[in-house]
Amino acid sequence: MSEVVTQVQSKTQVNQARTSTDILHEINEIKGVNAVVVVGRDGFVIESIGHMPNSNLDVLGAAIASAINGISEMGAELTVGDFTDLFVTYKEAMIMCFPVGDAICGIAGEDASALGMIRHKTHKLIPELELYL
Repeated sequence: MSEVVTQVQSKTQVNQARTSTDILHEINEIKGVNAVVVVGRDGFVIESIGHMPNSNLDVLGAAIASAINGISEMGAELTVGDFTDLFVTYKEAMIMCFPVGDAICGIAGEDASALGMIRHKTHKLIPELELYL
């Protein structure tokens, strides 16, 4: 009898397991977020969701990788530690970047006024995303 209960518990745990796609969907549902992209340091998009007006996510991913690689190199030269996050705002866009293992998570939106709330709501999701990459 206990073997059957254990099998049922195992199946329930598997069914409840989250994926990186689930986490990207959750981030993308935060008010102010238009797109989420996970990109390797080589600039290739690993996974993405959403859209960015006037651009595509492959271009965003390549640009993020290029910027973060430069910032990481600068940090190494200055011996100030590892890259932890980046926030860039433009007239019609904002981009947030966080390391997730060997990759980078980029979050894009149109309005920088939502930046604080997005950062607050992603605080627990970014480390969880790292578990799946």
